[in-house]
Amino acid sequence: MRCAAPTAGIGPYDRFVVSARLKPRLRAAALAAACFLGILVVWAVLVVSHTGQLMEQTALTGSRIGARFASGYARTLLHVVSIPAVIAMAVIVFLLALWRGSRRRALWAAGTIAATNASAQLLKHTLLWRPDFGLSQRWDAANTLPSGHTAVAASTAVALVLVVGARWRSLTAWVGALLAAAMGYSTLVCQWHRPGDVMAALLLAVGWGAVAVACGAWANDEPAPGGRTGPDDGGGRGARRADGAPAAGPGVAVMILGVLGVLAGVISAALEVITWRGLQVDPSRVDAFVAYAAGSGGTVAVAFTGLALLAALSRASEVAPPRRRGRHVRS
Repeated sequence: MRCAAPTAGIGPYDRFVVSARLKPRLRAAALAAACFLGILVVWAVLVVSHTGQLMEQTALTGSRIGARFASGYARTLLHVVSIPAVIAMAVIVFLLALWRGSRRRALWAAGTIAATNASAQLLKHTLLWRPDFGLSQRWDAANTLPSGHTAVAASTAVALVLVVGARWRSLTAWVGALLAAAMGYSTLVCQWHRPGDVMAALLLAVGWGAVAVACGAWANDEPAPGGRTGPDDGGGRGARRADGAPAAGPGVAVMILGVLGVLAGVISAALEVITWRGLQVDPSRVDAFVAYAAGSGGTVAVAFTGLALLAALSRASEVAPPRRRGRHVRS
């Protein structure tokens, strides 16, 4: 798959169209870069450093408190997600996109799932490492960042956001964020993964989704001459009403999702500071619970904010083009 670059025009109307096409793609590229950089930051802070590993281990100890209430549901969800499940989900997403009449979205959605899960395994087993400070519960002290199970759920959520029309992106982003957060929390509460592993997997999926948008996965949403969008926009964002104004988009729902993600991030950051200030090798029950709550909040924050930012990339197509004065002659 190649990144599709818009064709430059001549007149002011054409320049507006090209600008409206480029802006969301540039935002998508910036989001992808931020996500991939965020993975390295999470790894450097929480895995490479002794303090970070101790904070993560404290959160893992505190997760046993939540396991008393949620481990049964969490284990069921974890066992549902497997390699056959990934293949089945990819096929469903691919067929859904084809049914909607968009081979472009089908290919980018399937490619996002494949890229996320392949890169998760590559990062975990080859590129990233975990210094052995004697804090790991694994016998081999191997690196576990990013979480493979969370990558599966998050990549599926992102793929669905890529596949659906603009009208349904906010709802799909909500469903996907809840699914990804639930999977990430399940790996934590069952002591399969630490919070940093989960957040890295979420960032990886959103990053690859942003790459797909930057390379034209939503090209048919972009304005075309005459104020129309492509054939598979589903009548959603970018479509025009009878009076020529842009159709209303589901921006409020996406904004609420993002605000909740930011709020969860602020609370999580505050709890992380409390954990850091009271850090010790043998934490008290209260300290362990605070670290566990911080990790859970961080999972929600990254899932909600990431999916909200990805879905919000399509809002640029709501911009109405300037009125033409007279006939515009193309050369």
